[in-house]
Amino acid sequence: MKSDRRGFLKASGLVAGAALAGVGGEINPTPAAAQVGTGPSVSAKHEFLGWMRAKAIPIATVQAGNGFADLEQLRHTIGKARIVSLGEATHGTREFFQLKHRLLELCVSELGFTLFGIEANFSESLRVNDYVLNGTGSPAEALSGMRFWTVDTEEVLALIEWMRAWNKTHERPVKFYGFDMQSPTEAALGVIAYLKRVAPELAAASEEPLWPLSDDFSAGRFRLLAGATRNAALTSIERILEAFTRQRAAWVEATSERDWWLARLHAVVLDQGARMSLDRTYAAAALRDIAMAQNLRSLIELEGPDAKAVLWAHNSHVAKVTPYFVDDKTPIANMGSHLREMFGRQYLVIGFAFNQGSFQAPEQGRGLVEHTVSPAPDGSLDNMLAAAAIPTFLLDLATAPVEGPAADWLSSRPLSRSIGALYSAESAQAYLKHVDPRRAYDVLAFVEKTTAARAKASGRRPPQPTPEPAPNVTNLELAGSGALPAGWTSSGSWRPQGHTVALSDERSPAGGRTVCIARSFAPWRWGEGWLQQVFSAEAWRGKRLRLSSALRAEADGPGCGAQLYIEVRPKAPDGVTWPMAPTSIAIIGRPVRPPRWERYAVEIDVPPEAHSVVLGFAFTGRGTAVFGDVRVESRQ
Repeated sequence: MKSDRRGFLKASGLVAGAALAGVGGEINPTPAAAQVGTGPSVSAKHEFLGWMRAKAIPIATVQAGNGFADLEQLRHTIGKARIVSLGEATHGTREFFQLKHRLLELCVSELGFTLFGIEANFSESLRVNDYVLNGTGSPAEALSGMRFWTVDTEEVLALIEWMRAWNKTHERPVKFYGFDMQSPTEAALGVIAYLKRVAPELAAASEEPLWPLSDDFSAGRFRLLAGATRNAALTSIERILEAFTRQRAAWVEATSERDWWLARLHAVVLDQGARMSLDRTYAAAALRDIAMAQNLRSLIELEGPDAKAVLWAHNSHVAKVTPYFVDDKTPIANMGSHLREMFGRQYLVIGFAFNQGSFQAPEQGRGLVEHTVSPAPDGSLDNMLAAAAIPTFLLDLATAPVEGPAADWLSSRPLSRSIGALYSAESAQAYLKHVDPRRAYDVLAFVEKTTAARAKASGRRPPQPTPEPAPNVTNLELAGSGALPAGWTSSGSWRPQGHTVALSDERSPAGGRTVCIARSFAPWRWGEGWLQQVFSAEAWRGKRLRLSSALRAEADGPGCGAQLYIEVRPKAPDGVTWPMAPTSIAIIGRPVRPPRWERYAVEIDVPPEAHSVVLGFAFTGRGTAVFGDVRVESRQ
């Protein structure tokens, strides 16, 4: 694995980071681990096809609202399951999403399920839950506010609107929750907001140490901040979690049992996200999957002993047996294996596979795009499933062969597609994973030919700017005839309710040009806008670099404010095309919020091995910041 965390996360698909706009993914096997071996023997193929054709449950349609006559056999299979996990072989397949909607419809309307959980951030999902329960706000906007391109689609929006329609006409409502924990910002702000209701003094004492986790800019760079700053934040979280336990009765009386549970889960997610951001090893996958399993258990406990949940996540997360290994030897337990341990046979998994067609997934340098793949390779599980010649079907794996040639072939763990947060046709073989479906899933859903999920406008992810380093720092005067000063790049405003970054007509205290970063409104405080330039570190190595600027801000509460920053980046390893994560950073500290002009400065030592330097301005949350009178200086 790569020592650089951002490189590791992008290469593995575990987390998408800022360039991919926040999305959970899966650890894809290395190409060496996914070599296509010899296919099944003639006898194994004959036996497997015979069993499959006899036991396949053809699906008449993947679209919800068409009754359940073709799904009657699934009722018995689900039986007394308390959790039904619906997987996916890609994060961007329309037919998978539609079939999962239909299966949710079955579970809720016919089998008494009351909770829907999805692989997305918990804290951000509460806006969607408020909509499906109470009709509050816009469902499309709430879905956009969940950050993840994987769910910001027409198909998931249709599912949310169906949930709202169900809740309007039925006494037994279904709830909507995310169970992921990758972005701590909204969790931190949610905790502070609750503490202001029940323990104002603790809220006031917590705002200062929690500032590094209360906005996206500093939270995304938490591991690079000073040790004392990180430790103060973690200690504050521990103190808050202890208070939730100690003061439970009083806080429940002041609010409600549900409010206490949800607020405490904000604090738990905050702790999980902060600690995972500090782990730069392969084991970060284990931290995330453990956290998701724990969060699901908490949500099910919240909903009571009769609660039953339908989950939506990638095959790799829901599988009962972990697909994650270090060096193909040491297993890293996934979410599904934890849930299987917690709930036993009450945990049922439906895995998803396909043969050919299209899906959407980000590709480095291209943003979120549609990919089309040919039929699955000979000898793969997907190829064998396609031999049934049934467009869409389910297989109850409890009836799968346990001995004989077909069983031996399944035990060899044939390959199946597993596509997470990234895809590239040039390395298609790396997106094949060994799996014995009998051990991983209880039921297998198969679609012969797929189409790409339909991204909403807010779900599209354009390629992000990755400029080559300039020879040296340039244009501190912010000169330029366009919207941006020459030689600088910006975050852009492609996000829903995103920040605008542009040259301003306002003059600086010294009468020079200024740049404004602003967001006038958003239903959430997460998000950041930035303006920066990247240049070679050659002239600055071994020196202390100082960036200063006049700035003023009008910020809308915690999580909002202005920053100056310098980042030092290493040289990318051969073959790596994305920008490397910084090895060190200098920022002001707690974001600047006063509206009056003041001068601020940050300094950093540029080591001899540095490759490039980034300097810039940022504004987080809602409000406005104006920067000008920029200076860059150095000393030995």
